[in-house]
Amino acid sequence: MASYCGHCGAPSPDEARFCMKCGKERLPETAPPVPVPAQAPVPVPPPPAYGPGPAVPSPVTAFFGRALRGDWAASVQAALWPTGLLLVLATALAIPSYGQEDEVVVGWSDRLRIALALLMQGFGGGFGLKAADGAGFGIGGSTSDGGRFGWGDTSGGYGDGSGFSDSGTDAVTQGTASLSLAPLTVTVLWIAALYVGARMLRARGAGLEAAVRVSLVVTAAVLVLGLFAQPGIAGVEVSSSPLLAALGALVLSAAVTAGVLQRDDLAAWLAQRPAARSAVRAFGTAVRALAVVVALCSLAGFVFLASNDDADGTALLIALPLLPNIGLAVLGLTWGVPVAYDVRGDMGLFGWGAERGSFGLGEISDVWGGGAVAGMVALGVVSALILGVWAARRSADRRERLLAGAFALGLLLLFTGVSGLSAELAGGLADFGGQGFAEVAPSVPDALLFGLLWVGGATFVCAFLPGRPQQWPAAQAPYTPAPMPYGPGTAPAAPAPYAPAPPAPGVRAPAADAGGPEVPAAAAAGGPHDPYTVRLGAPQGPVTAPPPLPAGPDGGVTGNRRRKVLLWTVTLVAAFVVGGGATAGALIWQDRQDEDAAPATQDRQSAPPAQTPDAKPRATPSPAASSSPSATSSPSASPGGDGTLPAGFVLRQDPAGFTVAVMEGWTRRQAGSQVFYEAPTGGDYLQIGVIRDTPMSSYENFTGLEKKHLANPESDYRRLRLERNTYQGRPGALWEFTHIPEPDEGGLVRHVIDQAFVAADGTEYAILAAGRADRWDPDKDVVFSTAVATFTAG
Repeated sequence: MASYCGHCGAPSPDEARFCMKCGKERLPETAPPVPVPAQAPVPVPPPPAYGPGPAVPSPVTAFFGRALRGDWAASVQAALWPTGLLLVLATALAIPSYGQEDEVVVGWSDRLRIALALLMQGFGGGFGLKAADGAGFGIGGSTSDGGRFGWGDTSGGYGDGSGFSDSGTDAVTQGTASLSLAPLTVTVLWIAALYVGARMLRARGAGLEAAVRVSLVVTAAVLVLGLFAQPGIAGVEVSSSPLLAALGALVLSAAVTAGVLQRDDLAAWLAQRPAARSAVRAFGTAVRALAVVVALCSLAGFVFLASNDDADGTALLIALPLLPNIGLAVLGLTWGVPVAYDVRGDMGLFGWGAERGSFGLGEISDVWGGGAVAGMVALGVVSALILGVWAARRSADRRERLLAGAFALGLLLLFTGVSGLSAELAGGLADFGGQGFAEVAPSVPDALLFGLLWVGGATFVCAFLPGRPQQWPAAQAPYTPAPMPYGPGTAPAAPAPYAPAPPAPGVRAPAADAGGPEVPAAAAAGGPHDPYTVRLGAPQGPVTAPPPLPAGPDGGVTGNRRRKVLLWTVTLVAAFVVGGGATAGALIWQDRQDEDAAPATQDRQSAPPAQTPDAKPRATPSPAASSSPSATSSPSASPGGDGTLPAGFVLRQDPAGFTVAVMEGWTRRQAGSQVFYEAPTGGDYLQIGVIRDTPMSSYENFTGLEKKHLANPESDYRRLRLERNTYQGRPGALWEFTHIPEPDEGGLVRHVIDQAFVAADGTEYAILAAGRADRWDPDKDVVFSTAVATFTAG
């Protein structure tokens, strides 16, 4: 019977000791393996009472869960800082009675609520007034300081700015008003209070979850205060826009608290991103520098306001919440940015008429002289140098310095845009009324132009200063190598003299003289490049430190202090030349766009033909005379009959945009849109009013003003005539009357005659002559008749 080899499996006789195929010694006989059929795996049932695992919450859900389950008591304590600040400021503003010594109409609690509504504009709130149903008042045609054309300061009493009448004509049953004014002092202090509260939480180890809790508590507190700050006084309801204030508080509080609590994580994140770190550092530099500049200008503006004789404690208290607004306006003025004002319609609340203009360095020179302008420009130079030096000292490189300047300019434009004041009025509210819009704010386009000049010039000039404090020149001490530790019994090895490396194969070594070319030694030997270069073939010695610079008598580097003084002198001069020269050039360019820089006396004796109204008054002395208009067309007349001016008159080309003949020796004075030519003896004057984009006709304006005069019996107003007419081919109106402008000061009766018309471009001109009524003779009048005959617009 054959058996099988255990190595190769070949059959062999049983008696054979070795395999006949592979030759290996056969193993003991074994039976062939029996194949075992494959067994299917038996499923193991799950243990009893085990179900699927719980769902894992998302990271956002987990974060808000931790935030809501956190320490609310500490978050409430942090939120008390900004909330308490608002209450303290509102309480301080509510203490003065604001001229209510005789009769208190607005009590302390109402003043507190109004102050809260005004303060909440610092972070997004609003301030509006609305007449309750049935509490409206009829309004008349026009209002301004002394009437629409500003006549009150001389003729006295052309309206008190109330702008409403007691008659039922044009009655308004619902009036609204709004005021937009962001008190930036409140914004800064509110953010500072939030910062203090967040620092307290950070000291306790709070995380980002605490920022959510603080933001929610602050938002709820602002919403409650906003709802409280909506009183109703004398039929007028105050609105504080609580939802907008709460939304602004939520955004600001979340940003401030998150930034404080995550400061370390943010620093670690920025450490790995050099570009972002440089941008953040440049932004911080811009914020710090601009804060210093605005604080300096705010202090200058507040000192000027406090030195004014008309400023009392109440005015200074009101100015405190607006210090940054004042500082931004002062900074703009020092750089040549004017404060623009725009009034449209009838704003009886403010006593203005419809006019538009600006107040800049030119007006400062007219009012306070050239010394004030020099001081303003000097303050502008100092402010620009602060920005430039701060950017140079805190920036690591040129790119960061430019970023800091760009951020400073952007922040300046942003805060300039929100630092102004605007008001809107429609209808009657309590004791005032009118309809129109007014805005007073620094000019943002001019701020962009002059900001580029000043900030860019300062950044460029200060770039030549050493960049950072540790890089500024300092006195050098003699070089002393630091001792190195050596083991016992050892001594430092002497430095081996330098031996040039052999040149690489195929590279010819230069001649061994001192004038050989400079090449990297390691590169010549075929090794890696060494940034230090040596001269091949030149004798080399051990590498030693450079000798110290010679010291001066004070121990510092010779010439170092002198170089600092020279550097700062050049910097100041360059900043003054660049900034002041650019500002002066821009102002000159703007002035050349106007008609003339000053009133010019002309030698011409010819006057252009014009139409003039009949100067002879009609006998209608009673104020109850009929007010029905009579449309008349004035005949053409000439002052002298032959086209020449009367004796003693000269033709003036006024910078306000008109030409008129006035008497020689009369002095010019301007108040807003009103130009006065006054007699040297006082009493008589000629006034020209220029109102851009007038919303009504001249006749409507006169009738509205007359209602205000009739409402004041002490003025003894008596109409001589009030009629429509046509002047220089345009619709106009002629108004002549007598009144007592100042009953408490002698009761002198004044005669006033005024010719107004609306030009084709929508500008209204009013030509007014006033004088003592007992000296008025219509047959001998030459001031008014010459003015209306020679007046030319444009």
